[in-house]
Amino acid sequence: MTKVVLIHGAWHGAWCWDGVVAELRQRGVEATAVELPLTGFAADLAAARAAIQAAGSDAIVVGHSYGGRVITQAATGLPVARLVYVAAYLDDPCEADVPTTSSLLAASLLFDGLEMRVDPQAAAAVFYGDTDAQTATAWVARLRPMPLEHPSVSDAEAAWRSIPSTYLVCTNDQALPPVSQREMAAHASEVVQWPTDHSPFLTRPAELAELIVRGTPDGRGRS
Repeated sequence: MTKVVLIHGAWHGAWCWDGVVAELRQRGVEATAVELPLTGFAADLAAARAAIQAAGSDAIVVGHSYGGRVITQAATGLPVARLVYVAAYLDDPCEADVPTTSSLLAASLLFDGLEMRVDPQAAAAVFYGDTDAQTATAWVARLRPMPLEHPSVSDAEAAWRSIPSTYLVCTNDQALPPVSQREMAAHASEVVQWPTDHSPFLTRPAELAELIVRGTPDGRGRS
């Protein structure tokens, strides 16, 4: 049985993968959406790595947005079959971070002590432009704060250097600019582009599930 580990992005939770998890399970895939603590990168990394180890050999590991940065280190040295980056950070831990957030997201950040949030009045436009207002409002209400922490340079090997990877570029993304996604996707083994916002797991869960398991016994071979 194919196993999939799903890592969410900043401000979100495991709940954002619910639609994709349901689609994967319909295909006979064992899917686990990890709830990152969002208390710091080290804690998020530990939670993701524990879930990947628990999945055993040949799991597919998926990261969305900030979750891409997490899986790049969490999967290192583990017997992972493939990495899937969904509008995600695909960078090298050994290199200094280059800011890549959109001007819309940057202008929507609210800072409170050692935490940052996304302005609820702007979050729907930033993350959920392809969905209806009622659903977007419900999702915005579930967003969590992120710690004010700049990822440090690490000597850890990037998992994408040794594990096959697919990068999904979301060309209508208002959070992570598509031009930045394409630059990072140059590191991936395969690049796919969809005309979607930052959250295809919300509006295209079936298609995303098929992309994740494509090429496995549980996949249908579609892109």
